[in-house]
Amino acid sequence: MAKITEEGKYREKRGTGTGANYKPWIKIREINSVGTATTVIDYKNGREVQLLSQGEVWAYYTLRWRDDVEDIREQYPLKRNMVENICDRLGYEYPNHSRTLMTTDLLVTKTDGSLVAYSVKVNRNVLQKARTIQLLDIEKMYWEEQGAVFYMWYKEDANEILVQNIMDVVACYDDKSIVDSISALRYKIAHKEIVVDMESKRLNYEELLDKYRKGELSGK
Repeated sequence: MAKITEEGKYREKRGTGTGANYKPWIKIREINSVGTATTVIDYKNGREVQLLSQGEVWAYYTLRWRDDVEDIREQYPLKRNMVENICDRLGYEYPNHSRTLMTTDLLVTKTDGSLVAYSVKVNRNVLQKARTIQLLDIEKMYWEEQGAVFYMWYKEDANEILVQNIMDVVACYDDKSIVDSISALRYKIAHKEIVVDMESKRLNYEELLDKYRKGELSGK
């Protein structure tokens, strides 16, 4: 596990940039327990995305698939002075006794330029903890005061079939991945040149290829 100080993160300009140039505040190799943490490649801009749980992975793919999403920045740091001000107003203790910055799991920039911040949790059981609710209150107020929308995203509500289908087709997002008729079909689905049901069942590519050849699949 590589250690880095907060000052070191500032020197590396963590939490700055957009698109392929964004630098997340936290990287997987820096946390004590990686668990289901993983890195994925943003299939649209090629950046390595640092996701700290399976829930974040599922949320990332679900959101990245949406047509109204321009960019996603993970582990986005909140400004300390603003968080301290909110804590003072709410009467809450600052997280970790001011030893680190709070972060938002996923910060989405929509195609219209608006921001949506997501806190990703496994399920609603976390809301039984008073301190968790306080931290979410802080995060929500922070983003609302920035003119952004704040949402909770629960893994238990996710459509795993949709996520798995997205992961499968975007593996062929790059045209260099086309090696046969099936990968060509996955490429077209990934680019939404043809539209299929992604949510109700796992994709059967042989069946879809037959329909495509018969002209039964169409684009948007």
